Parts: sequence; C-alpha cells; structure tokens
Amino acid sequence: MKIAHIHILSLLLAAVFLTYSCEDILGVRDPQPPDRPTESHWVPPTSPELVIANMESAFAYREYETYIKCLSDTGQYNLPLYRFIPSVVTSIRYPGKFDTWGLNEEQVWFQSVLASCPGDSLLRLKITDDEPFVELLDTVEYQFSYTINLHHIRQGPPVLYEGKGIFRMVRDARNYWVIYRWDDISTDHADWTDLKALF
Repeated sequence: MKIAHIHILSLLLAAVFLTYSCEDILGVRDPQPPDRPTESHWVPPTSPELVIANMESAFAYREYETYIKCLSDTGQYNLPLYRFIPSVVTSIRYPGKFDTWGLNEEQVWFQSVLASCPGDSLLRLKITDDEPFVELLDTVEYQFSYTINLHHIRQGPPVLYEGKGIFRMVRDARNYWVIYRWDDISTDHADWTDLKALF
C-alpha cells in the first residue's frame, strides 16, 4: 500500500516539475511584434542621376512611395506643379484622360500596376541616356529611352512598353532633385502613355 502511495506521489511530483519546466511551451506567450515593412530603397536625390536610380528602384522593389518621391509635390517645398505630357500619337486614343493628370493620378496608377503584378513576376524599368543632363539655370533637362517589362495578370494590355521621354527636374528646398515636367514620346511601340491609360 505504501509503495502505491509513493508511486502516485512521485507521478504527481513529476507532473508538477514538467508543468513548471515547460511553462514557456505550454503557457501564454507574449505577442510577437509584427513583421517590419520592407526597408525603403529611396536614396536622397542630391544629383539628377539619383532620381533615375530611384525611379528604377521603385519598379524593382515595388515601392510606390519611392516612385512618388521622384515627382514634384506642390504641397511641399514651394515646387512647380507636376505635369505629365502624354505622347502625341498615343494620347489620341485616350481623349481627355491626361487633361488633369497630376501627382494623385500617378500614385493611384502606380499602385494599380503593383496590384496587377504578382510578387514573383517580372517588373522592371530600364532608363538609358539619349543625351547627357543639360543644366538650364536652376533646372535640368534629361532626354532618355526606356523599356518597361510588366508581367501582369490582366487580360489585354501588353507586357512590354518602350519609348523615349524628357524629364525636367528642379531642386527643392532640401537640395533634392525632383521631376516637375515629364514628356512622353512614342516610338511606334506601346509606350508609357499607354501604360498609364491601361492601368
């Protein structure tokens, strides 16, 4: 009888010991902090070249904040009004679409592009010089060619966009360059104007 009591007592002690030693496993845990958002790849654009690098990074890393920071915001730093001038040929297909196109439309458009491209799909912008940066008093003009690969899930729109463009940039009060005027130039391919109209 005493042996049975001793056996039961030892089992109870073992259970208590296991309960305390496994408290971290069985007990309530402190909540884990949420995953940190992806680190921004925006680099302070102290030169016009960095604006181009930031725009390419916005596509590569899918960061709409980085994209928007490349453009002139009239609400800050007393900058000129941002304007997008669509390609002449392509804009005929979308009458009125770009009459009031501004910073808000750029943000909505880029977020729409990101939502249409799965995370494991190709999304790439490549900008190459047509001419070197040309300084004009307090502004810079930059003529370039571009290729955009956009492997989206929508039915209809192409996945490749090509054309030429002109960025006019100005420095803000922080000495950062931003684009205040953007002219798109068609080259007989689906161009950036098409891309903005379709998404």
